[in-house]
Amino acid sequence: MNQIASQNAPSPKVVIPHYAFGGLTWLVVTLLIVFNPEAFTQHFFNPELLAITHLLVLGWITMIIFGALYQLLPVIMEVKLYSEPFAIASFILLGLGTILLAFSFWQFSFGAIMFVAATCVVVAVGFFVANVLFTAHSSTKKVIDRTFIITSVIWLLFTVLAGLALAINQVHPFLKTSQIELLKLHSHAGIVGWFIQLIIGVSSKLLPMFMVSHHVNTKKLSVAYYAINIGLIAGLVSLFLQMKFGIVMSAIIIVPGIFSYLSFIYEAYTKRVKKQLDIGMKQTAFSFLILVIPFFLIFTLLFNFEFLNNLTLPLSVAYGSAIVIGFITSLVMGQTYKTLPFIVWLKVYRGRIGKVVLPLPKDLYSEKVAIAQLWLFAAGFVLLLLGISTTIVNLLIMSGISLFLSAALYNFNLFKIIFHKPENK
Repeated sequence: MNQIASQNAPSPKVVIPHYAFGGLTWLVVTLLIVFNPEAFTQHFFNPELLAITHLLVLGWITMIIFGALYQLLPVIMEVKLYSEPFAIASFILLGLGTILLAFSFWQFSFGAIMFVAATCVVVAVGFFVANVLFTAHSSTKKVIDRTFIITSVIWLLFTVLAGLALAINQVHPFLKTSQIELLKLHSHAGIVGWFIQLIIGVSSKLLPMFMVSHHVNTKKLSVAYYAINIGLIAGLVSLFLQMKFGIVMSAIIIVPGIFSYLSFIYEAYTKRVKKQLDIGMKQTAFSFLILVIPFFLIFTLLFNFEFLNNLTLPLSVAYGSAIVIGFITSLVMGQTYKTLPFIVWLKVYRGRIGKVVLPLPKDLYSEKVAIAQLWLFAAGFVLLLLGISTTIVNLLIMSGISLFLSAALYNFNLFKIIFHKPENK
């Protein structure tokens, strides 16, 4: 655990606000699910679902990833973060841009506010990408996790630029490809290019560290890297050119790449010295189990079975929800308990280490609350998939309530950690 901190770590004031903003955004999203369940029973190109999705991917997941990465980059690359002012500017612009973007989508208005919001997000990502690339440039470490991180941030920049082009094309059409297909291109660049590759890059460093696993075969990660990127480029070109065969082939290339990464994680798990998993690692393991669901759904949708024709739209929404709300959200919540407590603990007790008896980082939050949060999340997620698949609104409301309670408990622990005061022993 000590390894997530280093002499090169940035100020906690740079990192912690990302967690606070992200946690509150996740809470707001669950309330929107409770009061707008119909958003999940319509075509995915509807105002409420677009607003909820952008709050999730930008305000919740990307915001926390930015904060965590500012802490982890110095560990992975063994150099100082290039610029803390860049990080602060990026946080402010991403927060403002996300709120304005969600408001514009909710109003389904593609006017001045939408373009101000999109510009804020693009500039925020520009600061972030510059920070990562300049930090990587000053590092002599040439490892596969570094390569994944650099590639993922380039895909993030592509994703937000594609989103800006999509907004312009909505008002002033200049692309022949339909908006629906462009939306699929934009979303898969973000999910596979940004989120999945960033997760692989960071987790391939952290999970063996947390489980104390040694001599794990990193060639599996190289296989994953090439398969995912070749498949993703082929898939995006095929989406743009409307080539169904190319889209199917891209999925056939990408999925084995992700399985190669999962094989690496499983090998790390089997070789772990630390046999007992804490609550953060249990929720992380749960998120990887969820990943089976979108794998099943993507091939069901691509092969377009005739008997499922009436379910194509619900399954499409279920596919996106399983990745963003299921896999990635669960992973982010689990890893919060593995990173934030130590960041705050080090801030509070740095000058007292070795001098007095100190609490452990895990003592900064309630494990019972975290366990209840995990069970409520699991129940809410199952109800969400059932509600989407059957288009039963009451199931979606029950799902929203369960997810809201889970998010409330998560925020309870989050702010318990952030506002921790030193104990006098």
